[in-house]
Amino acid sequence: MTHDYITPLFWQHGEAEEVLREEIQRMKSVGIQSFVAEPRPHPDYLSDGWWRDMAILVDEAKKNDMKVWIFDDGNYPSGWANGLIPEKCPEHLKVYLAENHIDVTGPRNGAYFLAGRWIGEGEELLYVVAAQRKDRGMDIIGETLTDITDHMHNGRLYWDVPEGEWRIFIIKQTHTGEEAHTSSYINPLSREAVRAYIDIIHEEHYKRFGSEFGKTIQGFFTDEPRFGNTTGYDRAIGRSRMPLPYCDGVLQLMQEKGIEKIPQLLPCLWYNAGGAEVDVRYVYMDVVSGLFAKNFTGQLGDWCRAHQVKLIGHLVEENGAHARLGYGAGHYFRAVEGMDAAGLDIVCNLYPEQTSGSYYTGFNFFDSDFSHWGLSKMASSAACLDPKKKGVTICETFGAYGWNEGLKVMKWITDVLTVRGVNHMVPHAFSPQEFPDPDCPPHFYARGENPQFRHFDVWSSYANDVCGRITDGLHKAPVAVLYHAEAEWGGEAMPFEKVVKVLMQRQIDSDVVSADMLVDEEISKVENGVLGVHAQQYRALVVPYAQYLPAPLLASLKKMAEAGLKVWFIRDFPQRAYLYGAVDCSAFEKVTLEKLPEKAAQAGIVDIKLSDYNPDICYIHYEKEGTDSYFLVNQSTRHTFDGWVELPAGKAIHLYDPMRHRSYRAEQSSANGKTRVQLYLQPYESLFLVADGQQELPARCTPKDFPKQRAVDGVWRISSATSKEYPAFTEQPYQELVNLAEPNKLPEFAGIVRYELSFEWDAAKPAQALLDLGNVYECATVTLNGEEVGTCICPPYQFVLEPGLLKKGNNQLVVEVVNTLVKSHEECSFDWYFPQEPTGLLGPVSLRY
Repeated sequence: MTHDYITPLFWQHGEAEEVLREEIQRMKSVGIQSFVAEPRPHPDYLSDGWWRDMAILVDEAKKNDMKVWIFDDGNYPSGWANGLIPEKCPEHLKVYLAENHIDVTGPRNGAYFLAGRWIGEGEELLYVVAAQRKDRGMDIIGETLTDITDHMHNGRLYWDVPEGEWRIFIIKQTHTGEEAHTSSYINPLSREAVRAYIDIIHEEHYKRFGSEFGKTIQGFFTDEPRFGNTTGYDRAIGRSRMPLPYCDGVLQLMQEKGIEKIPQLLPCLWYNAGGAEVDVRYVYMDVVSGLFAKNFTGQLGDWCRAHQVKLIGHLVEENGAHARLGYGAGHYFRAVEGMDAAGLDIVCNLYPEQTSGSYYTGFNFFDSDFSHWGLSKMASSAACLDPKKKGVTICETFGAYGWNEGLKVMKWITDVLTVRGVNHMVPHAFSPQEFPDPDCPPHFYARGENPQFRHFDVWSSYANDVCGRITDGLHKAPVAVLYHAEAEWGGEAMPFEKVVKVLMQRQIDSDVVSADMLVDEEISKVENGVLGVHAQQYRALVVPYAQYLPAPLLASLKKMAEAGLKVWFIRDFPQRAYLYGAVDCSAFEKVTLEKLPEKAAQAGIVDIKLSDYNPDICYIHYEKEGTDSYFLVNQSTRHTFDGWVELPAGKAIHLYDPMRHRSYRAEQSSANGKTRVQLYLQPYESLFLVADGQQELPARCTPKDFPKQRAVDGVWRISSATSKEYPAFTEQPYQELVNLAEPNKLPEFAGIVRYELSFEWDAAKPAQALLDLGNVYECATVTLNGEEVGTCICPPYQFVLEPGLLKKGNNQLVVEVVNTLVKSHEECSFDWYFPQEPTGLLGPVSLRY
């Protein structure tokens, strides 16, 4: 099996050649086969120093049979072109549509207004529109919108104001947005601007390293490109007076899509106008999200493929930004269509047990319904629904958690991502800068200071194994859920993740499908009541509540329902279609969100079933090389699942443990076309249930298999060493298992704590035994009688002792426990927001036999 599913960010600051080469060798030593060369930021980017360092990186990668991806700018977000746009091509800077307004009470005859004074240097007046205000508030009366641009003369507006409360809108084109950080970026809507960006970044790399394109160099990584008209994740159109993304041709495209009364309807982009704003906002967002997709990611992807490389990366998706302005790109599926893999960023937004509600991390106030249940599923859906992506979903992850994050949390995050279909990790990050680099830790090697790096290969081996088993095959989910972007643009809308969550908590998997796919009859077809979208097949389509939806979509859904597909609308049907009147919804069914899982179960639209309700057990069904696998994960950090899982009957099932890389036989029985498999999943555990007929395998050992238990205690010898000191340990004055992070012990120690114990075993030699360490913080390596038993990077800290390991008489037990660097480095603000865990082996330690 290929093990190339981990591609970390490798930051560049102009370090010495030997440092760069060493860092690459360290990556290779822990199972990493590729990396992203990222200026973070390089002091000589796009100049001699950068080309020198890139040559070193490519050369060392070739020597180690590794691959290189190139970060596509001097810093993030992509589109900055290393700050060269104002100097080289200022005509390609971002452009916005903005409004100012004057409120006036009429009637007022013979008056004029200094409207031209609202037009600053470098700005252009487009239109002046008047409308009557409703109840002297912010809303306007749509029927009164009037274009009065021709009343402008020499910067003055001469207009007789009718009776009533009126607002005069000065609508202009400007380079002044509300996100200063991206003010010097290219206009992502403009094809010519993006081409200039390609010339500055991509062509320059190709000029120097073109012979390695498609070989050592695999492609470019684009990071968080956005509209950048304003800051924030919640910047849905119509929610504020923010400037709007713009370029030549936007208004013409809006007219072609059905908004005939331009310019008089333009104020509807910012203000409610008795319903007139609904269609205007929908069409505007339809236009600009399409231009972003075509001219930015689409053009970059086309250039990459024409040069034998690929385009990967991600947008800003957090908290619903993927469907909005500001940090967003308007429409996730459109924006990633030009990429060769679906991408996402889950940096600092996934935490154990924080799976509902909102939490503040110091990085943002994240919506866990979206981060935990929706984001990964949205991205993996785009990957499996787009043939160009071949099912590949990449995720930038693990960064900006602070030094408190260790391999235990990384394993939990890996499970949450992979069980939702993510199959390529971009760890954030390897930094060769002198330790400690304050930039968004953790850093995995940290110039040798990170004590957990010695066990990084345990995590990477696990992640590579799991990702490899859900790659190059077919994800099988019974339900499709409509992506909600278009619904949100014009009215009230339920985000898709609400639906995904209630289904997933009942072990009903789904894919998120965009309206663009569903209206394309070459892509989406219904046969025998089953919806096929390319190679994917679904037995039901769920539409989250939407006040308005596009007419072509509703027409397609009607045809699908009439062809036998179950089409379920959550809560209610739309009030009308965009740009049209009421629609016929007689072919559809309504269902409440709470009743949806029950309805799906009653209709037989389920894949697996648990013996007991458990919202923490998640699964993904994957078919590869003719074999069906079910990957199950226990997301809980506290509760064990002990019961059975029911699957479609077929070949006999065996269990595969990707943490131990071992296969086991499964206790199973079949009846009525179903197979029931006994399932025991402790916190942090995961298993593949593989339907390939294998049965001649050993049994999987769990605590249930060892009914007898005795404590392992006595006088412990405890010593410690930092990562750099190891294996030179310093003895500590403690002889009991206590939390070493307590005051007056070792609260500022980060490294390896060694526990040594001599104990007697006077019972008969067991065929097998289970050593249970109890509570550990947080990685543990066990040696018994001079033989290494294994390493656990997360719970359960249980080790199977094969026959002969445990001896009658005296036994020597050694446990080495590694904590995280936060104990000695509390200066990172990301760490200040989270509880800090204990240090060491707390036990109780016991033997089960």
